[in-house]
Amino acid sequence: MPAAKDLQVAANNLDSLISDWKSSAVKDIISSDDTDRLAEHALHLARVLAYPGLDIAGTLAMIDSMGAEIEQILKKSAATIPRRPTQIIEKINEYLFNIQKFKPNTDDYYNPLNSYLNVVIERKTGIPITLAILYLRVAHAVNFRMYPVGFPSHFLVKHVLEDNSGEIIVDPFNGGRIMDDYSLKGLLDQTYPRQNIPLTHALVEKATSAQVMTRMLNNLKGSYYEAQDMDRYLIANEMVLAIDQYNPDAIRDKGVLLLKSGDSQQALTVLNMYLEINPEAEDADEILDIIRQIRSGARQ
Repeated sequence: MPAAKDLQVAANNLDSLISDWKSSAVKDIISSDDTDRLAEHALHLARVLAYPGLDIAGTLAMIDSMGAEIEQILKKSAATIPRRPTQIIEKINEYLFNIQKFKPNTDDYYNPLNSYLNVVIERKTGIPITLAILYLRVAHAVNFRMYPVGFPSHFLVKHVLEDNSGEIIVDPFNGGRIMDDYSLKGLLDQTYPRQNIPLTHALVEKATSAQVMTRMLNNLKGSYYEAQDMDRYLIANEMVLAIDQYNPDAIRDKGVLLLKSGDSQQALTVLNMYLEINPEAEDADEILDIIRQIRSGARQ
């Protein structure tokens, strides 16, 4: 378990980092349904958490230059092949995964570096959500509208056909393969074996910017916890709360962190708030036990 002094190190700089996060990204994340700036938000996330000198504009320009190269490829083939959605997807896939050789990081999946978009671009390997954000940005650069899809445990992207006549769902983690219902169900069963979760359209709905950034931060929280990097775990958790102050998991985790740092009274307030927001939580009994222990200690 982290010592109280370790958590205090993070707390000393926390206010300035969260203020930075709010001013650079959160305002846009929560005020707009537009997901075109996801790459920018992801880079600010990386800058706040780990790369304070990161050149956001320069990195975005690097991604957009990839889109410009794909546009030139599309223009060359336009004379012989109509610019159909599947053809555009094919050219994006060819460029990203065959020419640039981006690939999934299956050997070191839970490494937090996989969640930093700047590092993914540098190393050309990442996890579904970061490869999806890259894919979305280059698609936008060729004026091809795609949207993020928060599929359970495996992020995807999709293109909505004209007149909403259908959708093309793409998996950037697996070379940009197009996913039909059969492959989506297979992915679901692979992730959740023996649960037989039904495939519904709700699972492939467009994700909001807030949902995408929260998912990225939750991935990082998991990685930081495994590495016992509780300073960055604390910062990432507060970054989630900056997006959604009522996020139940982040509220619970804040309460636990406060308790570990020795602030039992504030922890009691926050953990009570967690149960008020999420009374049917699977860990409600466990949190109630912690609350009782805090109260019992206060009476002694």
